[in-house]
Amino acid sequence: MRCPNCEQHIGWDWIEDESIEPNEEFECLHCDETLRYEVDEGTYLGAQHVTIEVVDD
Repeated sequence: MRCPNCEQHIGWDWIEDESIEPNEEFECLHCDETLRYEVDEGTYLGAQHVTIEVVDD
């Protein structure tokens, strides 16, 4: 995954190690932007489609 703010890679290993669930807010390791990811299952893009977004306060 890439941070939409700084375009740096965020690894799934780190997401799993930190036990971050979909729709749960977390901080980007590189730019400290608040992010959230969603998993959409069964879309026309495939069995699972993951999107990551910046959380606006």
